[in-house]
Amino acid sequence: MKIKKISSVILFFVLSASIFGQSTQNIRGRVIEKNTQSPIPYAHVWILVNGNATGTATDTFGNFVLEKISVGRHDVYAKAIGYEDFLVGNVLVYSGRETVLEIAMIEKVTNLQEIFVRPSVDKDAPLSKMASASVRMFSTEEANRYAGSLGDPARMAVNFAGVTSTNDQRNDIIIRGNSPAGVLWRLDGFDIPNPNHFGAMGGTGGPIGMINNNQLANSDFYTGAFPAEFGNVTSGVFDLKLRNGNSKKQEFLISMGFSGAEVGAEGYFSKKTNASYLINARYSFLGLLSVMGINFGGGVPEYMDLCTKINVPLKKGNFSFVTLLGASKIKPEDDMNDTTLWIPGDFGQSTVMKCYQLFFGANYTHRFNGNTRLENRFSYQKFESSLSNEYVEFLFASRQKNFSGTMGEGKAAWMSSVFHRFNVRNFFEAGIGADFFMTDLHDQYYDSSQIAIPMHNASNISFLTKLYGQWQHRFNDNVSITPGLYGHFYALTNDFSIEPRIGLQWKTSSTTSINFGTGLYSQLQPRLVYFYQDENGILPNKSLKFTRSWQTALGFNWKFAKSFRFKPEIYYQYLYNVPVIPDIPQQSILNLGDEMYNDWSYTFVNKGKGQNYGIELTIEKFMDKHYYFLITASLYQSKYTGYDKIERNTRFNGNYAFNVLGGYEWKLGKNHLLSANTKITYMGGKRYIPITIIGDGVSEITDYDYSQTFTNRLPDYFRVDLNLNMKTNLKKWAFEVYFEVNNVTAHKNVWQRYYNAKKQEEIYTYQYGLMPMGGVRIYF
Repeated sequence: MKIKKISSVILFFVLSASIFGQSTQNIRGRVIEKNTQSPIPYAHVWILVNGNATGTATDTFGNFVLEKISVGRHDVYAKAIGYEDFLVGNVLVYSGRETVLEIAMIEKVTNLQEIFVRPSVDKDAPLSKMASASVRMFSTEEANRYAGSLGDPARMAVNFAGVTSTNDQRNDIIIRGNSPAGVLWRLDGFDIPNPNHFGAMGGTGGPIGMINNNQLANSDFYTGAFPAEFGNVTSGVFDLKLRNGNSKKQEFLISMGFSGAEVGAEGYFSKKTNASYLINARYSFLGLLSVMGINFGGGVPEYMDLCTKINVPLKKGNFSFVTLLGASKIKPEDDMNDTTLWIPGDFGQSTVMKCYQLFFGANYTHRFNGNTRLENRFSYQKFESSLSNEYVEFLFASRQKNFSGTMGEGKAAWMSSVFHRFNVRNFFEAGIGADFFMTDLHDQYYDSSQIAIPMHNASNISFLTKLYGQWQHRFNDNVSITPGLYGHFYALTNDFSIEPRIGLQWKTSSTTSINFGTGLYSQLQPRLVYFYQDENGILPNKSLKFTRSWQTALGFNWKFAKSFRFKPEIYYQYLYNVPVIPDIPQQSILNLGDEMYNDWSYTFVNKGKGQNYGIELTIEKFMDKHYYFLITASLYQSKYTGYDKIERNTRFNGNYAFNVLGGYEWKLGKNHLLSANTKITYMGGKRYIPITIIGDGVSEITDYDYSQTFTNRLPDYFRVDLNLNMKTNLKKWAFEVYFEVNNVTAHKNVWQRYYNAKKQEEIYTYQYGLMPMGGVRIYF
């Protein structure tokens, strides 16, 4: 009955919208040179509609407007003398919002007689001019379209080769067997803290992403062999870009869905200056219902976030200001008041968690001329979380404190970078900066007598200085080489690292290319590690050195037909100076970093090693002719050596991962787009340390069986997701209705495995079963 009602509502909107006739909207944008970011005046931009070209030319600032374009998908072409032809394929045009594009063209090395060549789709090309290997450009539309992604860039990235995640509750990602703690998040050129609600200090994931997908422009995602502009990272990089607000029109967004209630606005301060703003705010859906008096019991997650960008073009440069704010709290202990299903021996945990973070970043770009610009970035960020945890036994007969504490850190950062093009063949980039950490950690655990034992009691200031330089030389239009050097120095430990890197791109034909990247990399330890104090009040880890890594990757890219590509890539990563634990010689810091709370309270030494190697395969058809698909496969090994010098599997060594996803889009009438998308995931499970029973049958205790450390894996992870999306365009506004079902087959994926000593049995807890969700967005 409910399905019939939903179908009737959708049909009503489809039929009622059709009476307005076909809607149109503008495509607005800017054409720039990819390396220098300088505008390209008098470039020709056009689209083909029924075989007829509709076009315009850019003005002296590179701006263009294609007016009154019919809603739907269109290919946008760009051409300029001396530049490689460019195509933005399948651009989606809404009636309720102008489509804004930034087209970055590449200057030709060889300037032969100009002839018209219809450009080919190159959607796999990264935005970064220095990237060579192990990088993928992704769009906001892909994050919204892919089934199971929930509009979250991190969950979307799990679809890419080399990336895994087997935890439905969190978006931590495992790249090539590395700990999620090795991932770097960057927003509009600024390094940012963990951008997730309920995030943990020292981690990079959480249950719900804070970054609003509606504000993202096309962005890059790296899985290794990064260019020299990225430092203090060993695993992967999310290089997210915020789009500018519409500088010619005021536009608004209202959305209500499972992820929250959202409002957004963008527009101009002055049409004459092209200064613009962009703002989105969100509040949790369940939290909103709770505020309205609808009681769900305990454990309702409450969160809110705000993301803004102000962009002001200047006569000789640009100024932008970015804000990201978020707060979250959860108190699930009330869930345990209903003990009707409990039996003697059952126990649970009462956890109360609060988090907040803020980020402010300002970027002033000064353009000396068409070949040279200077970017100055200043930012401040603050992250703080508080957590208390208690063990609760059957009918609350026993309630014991386990942990409580507050962990926070502020960071003031500065980075200045100069970009200079010597000529069409040579481009140079260099930067220098510093991060000032203001760390404040106060937490303790409780022993069996409920005596508090401090783990951190630190208020400390430390700083990291860093510099980099990279140069790209183009031998011709097909071959380029990018050597670079990165270095940083951490004053707390007096440790420094100099890291050479190099990348190579070779277009072996019009449809094939070879990509190669290699270099040295290093990463700080979490400040929770440095400031851990032992039972004597000593900080044993204060002189701990960087974790270091050498990475290399070789890939082949074959565009065997329009919109199709085949890409295999092989890689090897060697890690050394890895912190390991003398008291637990079988363990390594490489196995930590993917939980709501990670226990870093050990004495570490830099005597561990690790290696990750494997092969990745991608077969992809980008959205064209109304459909797309993506097939990825990863076969890999992830190993580490602990203090005992024995090589073992890392906790994240699942060995294999396979994804198949795709979708089809139907145009209904003139103003409606209906799409169906699905995804199938099959991955090896995480590894675990089994529990052993110690005792004589009368007095027994449980402990880890370290002789079997990470020998076994949890059962393989399997999930099927499906989503449906209807976009309807009216004359002045548009709306979008979406419905998604995660884990369609209700497969029971294991989340955790533990041993209940009182019941003398292993207990498995499972992840989400069949989970429907949906929502609606309105643009006007």
